[in-house]
Parts: sequence; C-alpha cells; structure tokens
Amino acid sequence: MTIGKITASQQDIVYVKVRPEDDTFLETHDGGVKANYYVASSVGERFTAVRWFGRIKIKIGNVNEAGKVRITLHDSPTKAKTYYENEFELPVSGFIVLHMAFDPLIAGDYYWEVVRLSGSIGISVVTDSTLHKAYTDGNPTTAFDVESKIMYVTDEETERPVVVVGDPVDSGVTTISGGSELGKIMVGTVEKNISRAGDSMANGGQILTGCWFLELDT
Repeated sequence: MTIGKITASQQDIVYVKVRPEDDTFLETHDGGVKANYYVASSVGERFTAVRWFGRIKIKIGNVNEAGKVRITLHDSPTKAKTYYENEFELPVSGFIVLHMAFDPLIAGDYYWEVVRLSGSIGISVVTDSTLHKAYTDGNPTTAFDVESKIMYVTDEETERPVVVVGDPVDSGVTTISGGSELGKIMVGTVEKNISRAGDSMANGGQILTGCWFLELDT
C-alpha cells in the first residue's frame, strides 16, 4: 500500500485519543505443521486476550472457487454477545490474510468465527497444535487450531492528529497499490498516516471519517 503525506499547512488538525498497535500479538496455535481445512459451514477459535486488542488476522489457504465469508467476533462459542462482523470477497488464488479491525476491546475471553457464504475456501490450520481451541460447524475439535493472530494495542490511550472534511489533499495521497476488497480503509485501525473523509482511492473506495491507513502485512 502506498501512503502519501498530508502536510500540516494543508489541514485543520484536531486530535483524538486512540490505542495504537504496539507490534505485540497472540497466536492462536502452538505448532508448525500446516494444512488447508475446507470450510463446510463455519470454523472458529476461542482465545483469551491478556490486554486490549483491536485487530484479528486470519490466514486463508487455497481457494478452489471464489466466494465470500463473514467473520464475526463473539464473547464465546455460545454467541451470547456479538461484538463485530465483516464480510470478505475471496479470489480464486487464495493464500491471503484477512484483517478484521475494530475499536479495541478489553482483555478477556472471546471467540471469532468464519462463516462460509459461498465458494470453496480452505482456511490455514495447524494440525500439531495442542491448544485445542478450534471449532468446526459449531462443535469443538482437537484436529487443529486455526492460523491466526490477535493484535494487541496499547493499554494507555494516546493522542493522534486527524484532519477534517474539506481540507485539501496532495495528489496521489489515496493511491493503493493493487487495490482489492482487503485494501479498504477500515474504522478503528491506527497508523500514523491519515487522509480526510471522502477522498477517493485507486480501487474505487473512499476514505471514511477519522480513519487511518491500514498496512496489510502478511
């Protein structure tokens, strides 16, 4: 992703309190032998976050038939409470990482789930993991744990500048290399570089109010 620069002289700066990512994470597996599990209905993973967190990264393996999945975040496999959900279009090539970002949540027990809406989709799993916190079609399994990461954010809020609607922007600021559904700007992601609401991107999307660019690392 190409991130341009908006100079201070071009914007009316206001500040908001946010919890930036601090490059620490929780992996939801403890092994290294990987395979593809083709999702029939759903696959999920229980986890315990020890700190505030604001993004989940889930590895998709081979995609035999392009399709769509929905990712949801709940309090537990019983789904008494749903915190967030998002849908993703998956190309035939697969071998991508889904990034689900959201306003940070506190430490505690959670459960994320990927629901197959269409297509033939293989999610990357670790077959020698001994955590045994995965679920398939709503039932616990000891066959694998899903290859995913829970991205932690800072416990203390920090102030970051955002620009306001109407500020001018340099040409090329919103360019995204090889734009795709996974390259959209998403609310709650925190990076140092920002743009203003309504700016168009090379992939046809738009910047949402008060959002930061999300680096889609693998």
